[in-house]
Amino acid sequence: MSDAPSGLTRVAVVGGGIAGLTLAAALDPSRFDITLVEAQPERTTGAALGLWPGARRTLTRLGVALPAPTKADHGGLYRLDGARIATVRGPDLAMVMRPALMEALAAAVPGSVRRVMAEVTDPSTLDADLVVGADGVRSRVRGLVQPGAAERRETPYVTLRGIVPAGAAADRLRPLVGEYWGAGTLFGLAPVGGALYWFTGHVSDLGPEPLDVTTVVAEARERFAAAAPHLREVFDAAGDDTLATRLWVTPPMHRYVSGRYVVIGDAAHAALPNLGRGASDAALDAASLARILNTNRSLAAWQARRLPVTQVARTVAGWGMRVALSPTRDLLWRRLGTK
Repeated sequence: MSDAPSGLTRVAVVGGGIAGLTLAAALDPSRFDITLVEAQPERTTGAALGLWPGARRTLTRLGVALPAPTKADHGGLYRLDGARIATVRGPDLAMVMRPALMEALAAAVPGSVRRVMAEVTDPSTLDADLVVGADGVRSRVRGLVQPGAAERRETPYVTLRGIVPAGAAADRLRPLVGEYWGAGTLFGLAPVGGALYWFTGHVSDLGPEPLDVTTVVAEARERFAAAAPHLREVFDAAGDDTLATRLWVTPPMHRYVSGRYVVIGDAAHAALPNLGRGASDAALDAASLARILNTNRSLAAWQARRLPVTQVARTVAGWGMRVALSPTRDLLWRRLGTK
């Protein structure tokens, strides 16, 4: 069943991340009794994210006071040793600090929305006409929408994310923003305000989670031993706000709606981060779902619009990571005229 449950007035949103806060901000409080349930505030230090134009316009229309975004006019594609492969014009992707975005989203949520701090282990027990899973890749709601997709999928990659604060180091690195590809390794630098956001990916069998940051940084130093000196300097300066996580993805989904359950954002289509679409698609899922609910239209139409584009992006992101971290990248180097 893909139509909205009849007489829908009570909405429970599970998860207080970008998708959940956007939905809570976008739903009409005069039509719906909204409860936002989150297990705990997420740790957001050391993280930045990109917003594509559609997401920026959507959030602005909702009254979200977006922090000043930073756009890169250009970027480079490099080998890990620092040799430039290509210079590319920067995409219209604006970088923002995640804590600032979360604060802006929270401020846009009406005071009538009930905020409940609790872990939802069984969403079927929630007293609501509609239960929206905005609970990320570990979603408990996803299994009620598509039982075969209940469990997240582990990838072989771990990632580090951190910030080079505004100052001499960030100024020195700014001309070198872009991505650096090597065998089983990926390093990225992106401007965000006066600072730089850095991220890595490498193949690792470290576990279990939560990962110890010191251990992951030590392993990364070994894997990136042949990297350009300015990249190794970033590892040396990695601070307490550095995040270390394994990358997980959702299984393929053929529906996002079942009865009174809906999934959005990473709960529906968590992907590898190569396309920089995670935050934008979470916001677009939530805002478009709110428009459907606010106008009492069919959830089937929302699903038909959002599912294909997000599932394709999930697949393409996986391809991109495999190319960046595998020997097949050498084919790209040769096509670009670099040995």
